[in-house]
Amino acid sequence: MEKRILFISSFAESFLITALAKTLENGGYEVVFSQPYPKEIAEMKNRPPISILYLDNDATAYVSTLEYYAERLSHQTIDDPVYFFLIGNTVELDIAYRSLPKSLISAVFKRPVNTTDLITQLDLISTGYNYEAELPGVIKPNAGGPEDSSKKKILLVDDDSALLRSMQTLLGNKYNVYITNSGMNTITFLKNHTVDLILLDYEMPILSGQEVFRILKSEQATMNIPVIFLTSKDDKNIVKKVLELKPANYLLKPVSPAVLNQTLDEFFKEQEKEAERKKKQAEADQYLEELESADE
Repeated sequence: MEKRILFISSFAESFLITALAKTLENGGYEVVFSQPYPKEIAEMKNRPPISILYLDNDATAYVSTLEYYAERLSHQTIDDPVYFFLIGNTVELDIAYRSLPKSLISAVFKRPVNTTDLITQLDLISTGYNYEAELPGVIKPNAGGPEDSSKKKILLVDDDSALLRSMQTLLGNKYNVYITNSGMNTITFLKNHTVDLILLDYEMPILSGQEVFRILKSEQATMNIPVIFLTSKDDKNIVKKVLELKPANYLLKPVSPAVLNQTLDEFFKEQEKEAERKKKQAEADQYLEELESADE
């Protein structure tokens, strides 16, 4: 995906916004400015795929822009994704959520902005959608070294970047770990890559974990990839819905490192046992066929 950002603000020339834009440019992003006018944004040619709306002082002045994005985000497609970032203080954000549901927003940042976290989120989106380049989401055994082909490949899918990074670090020594932060990014990634297991967040905005699971199971190339769901809701109805999908397993967030490692160890050991059982069964079937052929 293009590393281009549409930065929306009424005060594009202010010191703070100029400094923030410079930081984004230093992070490898082209920044295009726009006033918060929906018509101007809608008619913009070559509009960047990522939008950042910077709320300042009077959030009610941005209502029409927020409503415009609520409509766009609600009707986006996999082929034409829209990523929307929102920056403001607590009061401004609460006002904004009245016009644009939080579930449709890619990421929210309170002022003053932690630019490291902002660029991390942007990188997750841009690299998650464009896997033609070398993936920063792959944990390698040695810095700059090749991927270890002897290790199992795990794809982590969650819209929480902090959780992704912590799980990636936790599992990186034992597995080749990939990360994506949305359902659409996951589907795009799996068009060109294979993995041994997917850890999939059940509650994600736009394209939910349930919807991603059904899409994967409907495609020949991905239907046999096992999925372990991650859910933060220890609710009977949610657990029932998860189990009805028949995943390989499910885990409640936050999951402890010990439980996560044990679950993965047991899963792959069981997979090896099942593969060995099928191998022996195939050998036995072949032996019987040979005996029957010899008797004829």
